Amino acid sequence: MLVMLAYDCPEAKDQTFLRKEFERIGGLRVQYSIYVFNGESHECDRVIRHMKRMSASIEGDIRLFPMEERVWDAQIIMSEYLETNQRLGQLKEFVVIW
Repeated sequence: MLVMLAYDCPEAKDQTFLRKEFERIGGLRVQYSIYVFNGESHECDRVIRHMKRMSASIEGDIRLFPMEERVWDAQIIMSEYLETNQRLGQLKEFVVIW
């Protein structure tokens, strides 16, 4: 199962906080303000609860999208930066599920 975080916050400090917090718990950046966490259902539930608490006082549009991996795999990519995909592939070995 996956959880995708997407946000549009006016304050840079809030953007940085959300990014660092989601990456700290194992999320990977896929675009500038879109991150994905991949885990078992109970891990995704924990991530959702945690991010709801962490983002409660942040102004802006913050969304979590729980989804099955097949939904993510079915995405249609119009264009992408290959550098980003290569970098994410290298980072996967360092991700620790808490």
